[in-house]
Amino acid sequence: MKYKIFAVLAVLCLGFSSCEQNLEELNVDPNSLREVPLELQLPEAITQAVFNAGSNPNRIAGIVMQQMRGVDAQQVDYTRYVIGEDAVNNFWNTGLYAGVLRSCDVIINQATEEEAPFYSGAAKILMANQLGIATSMFGDLPYNEAFQGADNLMPGYDSQEAIYGIVQTLLDEGIAEITTEGGGAAAGYLGGDLIYDGNSDRWAAMARGLKARYLMHIYNRNSGAAGDALAQLENTFVAAESMDNDVLDQPNFTFGTSETQNWAMAKFGLDRPSTLMFHEQFAAMLETDPRLPFYAFFDGTLWQYFGDAGLTWAQNDATIPLISLVEVKFLEAEATARTGGDASEALSEAIQASMNLVGVTDAGDYVATASDLTGLSDEGVIERIMTEAYKAYYGFNFHETWTNYRRTGYPNITEPTEDLTSGLNPSGTLPERFLYPESESQTNSANVEAARGRQGGALLDATLWAFE
Repeated sequence: MKYKIFAVLAVLCLGFSSCEQNLEELNVDPNSLREVPLELQLPEAITQAVFNAGSNPNRIAGIVMQQMRGVDAQQVDYTRYVIGEDAVNNFWNTGLYAGVLRSCDVIINQATEEEAPFYSGAAKILMANQLGIATSMFGDLPYNEAFQGADNLMPGYDSQEAIYGIVQTLLDEGIAEITTEGGGAAAGYLGGDLIYDGNSDRWAAMARGLKARYLMHIYNRNSGAAGDALAQLENTFVAAESMDNDVLDQPNFTFGTSETQNWAMAKFGLDRPSTLMFHEQFAAMLETDPRLPFYAFFDGTLWQYFGDAGLTWAQNDATIPLISLVEVKFLEAEATARTGGDASEALSEAIQASMNLVGVTDAGDYVATASDLTGLSDEGVIERIMTEAYKAYYGFNFHETWTNYRRTGYPNITEPTEDLTSGLNPSGTLPERFLYPESESQTNSANVEAARGRQGGALLDATLWAFE
């Protein structure tokens, strides 16, 4: 009898154009969501974006820049510049492409359909930031052919030059969209913004800070980027009223206290104890710096980055900025110096902001001395700015420390004396990039090989386009 009923339905469907749609509706589970509200998607994208700042590639960047040192497991290999395709595989897949980038793409498409520009704007800003960090690590990346799912499982790679252009376009579009409905709390905002609670002006200000960051990334290719960066920094976020007050506009995200909600650096310290230490060379550089006890402690044998309640960047519930006032002021100092101005005030504000960020209450003498640029050559000023940024970015901004070094050569750090040459790093020098992950080599080999060919083989010592 059941078969006869289905046969009749099938015949009827031939005469009614809506029957196919009706049958599809019969197969929809009303208790199962087919589309997640935007206000529930945005928190996941924000959380992943901030968590990525302490994930494996950034810890490796801290090791490469000799702020951290591996003493056990894979961290020992990373300290010796043995950084294979497996080192960043999980990050590429779950943190980046199937993580925050995919989440942002879904939000952008859905928000466009629903005419919800706050959400598409926020997602474009987040996507731009993650792409900018990723291209500074890998060079060429999939973008224009990415995010197509089963329609294209082997996307081609866009050049690093193109990616930096895409980053700026996404930021411009994000600013335009998120401010479409006026300043303050955006009209139609329904929740989910864990950074600014729907304040579109603050999102736009943050995006201008990111524009300045990625303009300075390509300064070696375009010296006019410094002036362009200064123009963006005029309209980015600032401290409440003075550098002595709390930073109200900085885009902060605070993690939870439990081990399922904690900051990546704390999670690693709990999950992999005694494998990663604070570098003794970095500790020596900070010997008279008031931030050292907020960064690490000496246990009698090694400098520990984790395991004390007073260590700012090793707490479960650490507060991590998407981009900090510290960095904004260092960008201003560098861009001012690059355009022939006096960078001392911006440098002083940058260093003071770093002290405030970690909780140092009395650093006046240090700040005054470190920001005194009297008698320095133009190159000496850049070296001072980069050296102070190196000290200030520890713990939350490893990717920018590594980028600064590769594009300027500062700070002057003493590389290991042992032979660190390998098939992955033929020159044995401090790594310039990461290898593409093994998942790409195995499943998208033709496009990976094409990208490698454009980048001199894309081994660890191959200089990226932006930093040449």
